[in-house]
Amino acid sequence: MTIAGIICEYNPLHEGHVYHMNETRRRTGCDYIVCVMAGAFMQRGEPAFLDKFVRAECALRAGADAVLELPALYAVRPAELYARGGVDILRAVGADFLSFGSETDDLDFLLSLSGALLDESGEVSRQVREGLRAGKTLARARGEALARALGVEPECLNQPNLALAAEYLKRILETNAPMRPVCVKRTSPYHADEPSASASALRRAFLAGDAETALARLPECTREIVRRELPFAPDARVWDALALWSIRRLSPEAMDALPDAGEGLGRRLWNMAQTAGSAEELTELVKCKRYTRARISRLIASAALELPANVPEEIPYVRLLGFRRASSELIAELKKRSGGRLCADPAALENTDAFRLERRATDLRGLLTASPVYRQTGRDRTARFLVV
Repeated sequence: MTIAGIICEYNPLHEGHVYHMNETRRRTGCDYIVCVMAGAFMQRGEPAFLDKFVRAECALRAGADAVLELPALYAVRPAELYARGGVDILRAVGADFLSFGSETDDLDFLLSLSGALLDESGEVSRQVREGLRAGKTLARARGEALARALGVEPECLNQPNLALAAEYLKRILETNAPMRPVCVKRTSPYHADEPSASASALRRAFLAGDAETALARLPECTREIVRRELPFAPDARVWDALALWSIRRLSPEAMDALPDAGEGLGRRLWNMAQTAGSAEELTELVKCKRYTRARISRLIASAALELPANVPEEIPYVRLLGFRRASSELIAELKKRSGGRLCADPAALENTDAFRLERRATDLRGLLTASPVYRQTGRDRTARFLVV
């Protein structure tokens, strides 16, 4: 049995994601695709547009055979830790391939970049420090230093999917994971305005009230699922209130202790939150050459979720969100390959700190919606996996 893994958000799933799954099957000849999907909050700190079990159902109907959860402990993090969580979960269940999208499908170049990330030379580190002293973001300073080391233009590295791809490969290399990488080139720009081009464009269309146009760009097999869930998308005004309250209730020192709050960002965010009227206004007030929008958004989510600064050395659990009935033999194989670590019963995770955080994230996202079901506490303790 051959298993290919995909690390994803599917927020929401669109035709590009279906293309990626189809290409993964074609290139690997795999028997099954296992997705490791972020839950209630996304890598850039936003609450998920759709509930995680809804997104899991969409993934299964669109071609995935099983969906596992990427805990918030890893999901709401910079690329390095996001990739670490996803790769380690796939390694734990014995995936044979890791398939990912990128702006380039030049695997040799991506391996060179991941190798440079894994073994940053003294000269690269020196140039990164110089860039930080010049007021550049860490991502920009490191990207420019690596670009010089690799002999390419910095713009080549300033692409979000490429950065994630390099981190996936880096984690494979540093853990000697037996997964073989498969890179599928993206067919459209990351933030393209055409709704079929990206999940962010689809979300913008939905929020702008152009639901029918956005729905028409979704795979037919998921269209009615998303239509049904649109009334229960997070309310930005509720998120504004909860986000600002979460920051204001903390001390500046507590803000400085949150993940990725260094270089004065935690205290600056706390100061600006005293007068900001929304999360968007707060982000605009804090944003500057050193602090990117994504980093600020993640820090706001970190305050709301009380995200710990560090992550454990080992993946705390491997949780099943759903699988296709026709792929039931896959679940037995995942249990076998993981040494019994695959968990289908949330009750078994009660005493896990990472699962307590996951419950908090799910409960918080639920409070942002108009759904009486999602607004109930403890859904993660009772929600069983999907079978479609």
